[in-house]
Amino acid sequence: MKRYISVHTGEIMAADKDSVLHSDANKACLVIVAYDPQKKIGGLAHAMFFSNGSVRKQDFTMTRDASGAIDEMIDDMMVLGADMENIEVCLVTGENVPHEENDPEYYKHITDTIRLLEEKNIRYKKMTAKDVGNMHVGLDVETGVVSYD
Repeated sequence: MKRYISVHTGEIMAADKDSVLHSDANKACLVIVAYDPQKKIGGLAHAMFFSNGSVRKQDFTMTRDASGAIDEMIDDMMVLGADMENIEVCLVTGENVPHEENDPEYYKHITDTIRLLEEKNIRYKKMTAKDVGNMHVGLDVETGVVSYD
C-alpha cells in the first residue's frame, strides 16, 4: 500500500517507490519534480514563486527559493540511494501563479530555474515546464508519473 505524502508550500520531500508525493497548497509556487527512474526515488520541491521575484517571508512559516529547494531535494534523494547521473527534473507552475499569457517575468523565472539546473549539472527534461493553474501536482514514485488534480 502506498503512502501519500503532502508537501506543503516551501517544503521539500524525497521518497521511495512506496510513496506518492503531492503538493497541497493554493499559494503561488513553482513545483520542481525530480525522479531517478533506475532506483525509483523521487523528490518534490514546493518552492516559492512570486511574479516580482521576491519572497515575502512574513506570509509563510517556511520559504524556499528554487536553488535551495533543488539542493536540499537532491541531497535527500541521494541519501535514499538515488544516483545523480539518473536524476531528471521537470518543472510545474500553478496553484495560483499570477501571470498573463506570454508574461515575460513569468518566463524569466522558468528560464532562470532551468539555467540553475544546468549549472548544477541536473538533467532537465526538455519541454516539460507546465502551467497547471489551480491544480495540485503529484508524483507516483514507483511509476514516475506526474499527475495534476
